Amino acid sequence: MASIDLLLALLTGLVSLSTVLTSWARACNQGEAWKSLRWIWQRRRLTLRSIIAGIGIGVAIFVAFSDLLLAGIVLASSEFVRLLNPRGSGQAWTLKDLNLHVASEAFFHCLALVGVAVGLIGVALGAFPDLETGPQITISLTLVITALVAVNKSMARTRKLCTEISKRTSSVIRDFAELHEVYDKDKKDEKLAVLKRNCLNDVDGLTRALATRLNTGYRIFGTLILPPSTFRRLIAELRVATKVGDRKSVPWREAAPKLQKIRRACGRWTDEMA
Repeated sequence: MASIDLLLALLTGLVSLSTVLTSWARACNQGEAWKSLRWIWQRRRLTLRSIIAGIGIGVAIFVAFSDLLLAGIVLASSEFVRLLNPRGSGQAWTLKDLNLHVASEAFFHCLALVGVAVGLIGVALGAFPDLETGPQITISLTLVITALVAVNKSMARTRKLCTEISKRTSSVIRDFAELHEVYDKDKKDEKLAVLKRNCLNDVDGLTRALATRLNTGYRIFGTLILPPSTFRRLIAELRVATKVGDRKSVPWREAAPKLQKIRRACGRWTDEMA
């Protein structure tokens, strides 16, 4: 009976994992999914949560052959660590890595959701070894479907947020271009006050979008699109650039390339129907 339990757990895990891999690969551009894995390895983006999750998966696979209940507990708890401890300010990533940051964070978040579900399957089947095959299949399918729903919602949230950031970034660039055009013609034009207010409103909107967490709706458990230090500096530069109004000012010359990089990275994830 234990072999049947193990087989069910492994099969459901493989199905869930293949679903996540497929959806993630489709969400990324050609080759970007595998580039992100090389990026993580080359830059040694390892944190305590990644080590714990990796060890947990290895231990769970090892003990699954002898104790399915213990394997489920180890797997579920290690993946909970990954869910509750996302990439934070202590782990650096740059604007150059932004698209890979989004891809890898979305992928590993979804993988952790599946890992929790598979772990709970192991706990359920291991705690009640005398269950008949029908209830075992029902429990497994219920948890797998729940995980797939969570994965789909997480990916949709990522695409929706990137779409919103892309829109707001474009709006900031467009309004600043209008501000600079009027400023270059006449530094005392009455329209400048209105244009500066429009730019500030756009910057406020971009600030709210960039402050939204990438993969969850909770500030404590989610991951930012930008590193906190980069985010704060960008917003400060845009606010100063608004007050100055000159396209040749240092704040705007510093902020403009960053906006372009953000727009390009998020534009790859754009989905108006998300």
